[in-house]
Amino acid sequence: MIKRLSIVSASIALGCLASVAPVLTSIYIAEEDAERREQDDLREFAGKAVMRAELVSYQALAAIADMEATPGAPCSPAHIAQLARVIFNYRYVQDAGAYGGGEYLCSPLLGDVRAQHLTMPEPDRRSNDGFLIWYRHKSPLSNTRQDIQVGRNGNYVSIDSQSYVDLIDPARRPIAVFSSDTNALLALSTGADSADMVNAWQQAGNVSSDQWHYAIGRSATLPLAVVVKSPRRSLLGNWTGLLGMWLSIGVVVGGLFGWLSFRKISQQLSFPSTLEWAIASKRIDVCFQPIVRLADGECVGVEALVRWKLNGRNISPEIFVAVAEQNGLIQPLTDLVLDKTIDELSTLLRSRPSFYVSINVSGEDLQTRRFLDVLTARLRGTDIRPAQIRIELTERIFLDADTTRQTIAAFRNAGHPVYIDDFGTGYSSLSYLQTFKIDVLKIDKSFIDTIAQDAASSIVAPHIIRMAHELGVEILAEGVEHDAQVDYLVEKGVQYGQGWLFAKAMRSKELIAWLGEPRTQLEPMKQCDDR
Repeated sequence: MIKRLSIVSASIALGCLASVAPVLTSIYIAEEDAERREQDDLREFAGKAVMRAELVSYQALAAIADMEATPGAPCSPAHIAQLARVIFNYRYVQDAGAYGGGEYLCSPLLGDVRAQHLTMPEPDRRSNDGFLIWYRHKSPLSNTRQDIQVGRNGNYVSIDSQSYVDLIDPARRPIAVFSSDTNALLALSTGADSADMVNAWQQAGNVSSDQWHYAIGRSATLPLAVVVKSPRRSLLGNWTGLLGMWLSIGVVVGGLFGWLSFRKISQQLSFPSTLEWAIASKRIDVCFQPIVRLADGECVGVEALVRWKLNGRNISPEIFVAVAEQNGLIQPLTDLVLDKTIDELSTLLRSRPSFYVSINVSGEDLQTRRFLDVLTARLRGTDIRPAQIRIELTERIFLDADTTRQTIAAFRNAGHPVYIDDFGTGYSSLSYLQTFKIDVLKIDKSFIDTIAQDAASSIVAPHIIRMAHELGVEILAEGVEHDAQVDYLVEKGVQYGQGWLFAKAMRSKELIAWLGEPRTQLEPMKQCDDR
């Protein structure tokens, strides 16, 4: 009897072990996998924190460069007004001013303080390229807040140190930013333990802790590094609940769905920050699509088109331009396109005084003269004629016609011809045209495609052409792809064309080669992209 009970007990024990062992093994594997995922996620978060620190620092350096290019006597009313524009144009710059002789001289916030002899402390760091950096410095504007101050050649900017750690993070993980060459603590997120983060930095993130994971991120271009940490989450601490989770398929599926949704939302939230970083670090490219005179096939100009490749993948301009407009990034994006266009095509434009490039300008820059002022300043001293930089606008300007009419007139008065892009897509606004003074209408590709077809929209292109002739403006047809379209457009008096029949968008080097050689020899040439 006892032997039989022992056999039964052993069988029950083996059965239980056989049932529980796979679950326990799965829990152990899940524990190891969860820890690895936490560490990978934390390292990814450290990379994003480095990108934010780089973005803030690049804005400080770019603001200094703008200030150094500002003409006029230091601390004059005109100079202080220019400094105020710098503060407005750069999101993370809190103050911008002049210094000399170890003293503050003036800024839009301080005013002219030369008579007050406000002493500046010795900088904490001097870079090889002449920048002075003050870490967590108390400015005369506040007795409590500690800013990071950057200066060079008598100009300085103040940056709120919290800008370096102000990331969208639902988990509110602690962040610390360090100077990687001096080991100084630059910024600390709210609630973070400075002693703990300094210790983690000194140990290169190799901290033995049952409660926290640590990760280090380093900038490849600036002497910046970040320390981040996140709490460890033990699966084995709640093994009874985990058993229930393994036995419940619904909970697993629900958890997987929630995880995927969270990852998707996180990616969407991070996209504007990535775009902001790409603009600040000039990772956005500009390509150029030729504009051809239809009568003789001569290339008379190009349109500047913005392109962005992220992690080896082309991002559609329709996507990232819309994100830029929604997140206050469209003006710096337009400024970057202008800078790259002039840098890459200045020699070509000077050698061909009749050649031009058109740049797309957003509705936001039609509310003020900001972009016209930027454009005028950028062309100064380049020997590029104003008529060689042309402005392209969309029909959306008609939605706020009274506000934009004066700005458009200011562009034309400054010598910049004005184009209306994609004309015809807002067909109901045709009547507004007679109240605007413009130079060229661009007929949208969708209407050029219907030329000589029976489609209902095929009547739009002839109507636009007749109206443009009556108004005395020139016409540019977009999306020309067939010789028959060219014959029709020439017959109707359309002066210019743009499309793949002539050339796709290309980079500046390919454009210069394309302009200098017979086009039939250049067909295999690498294009900017195929979109």
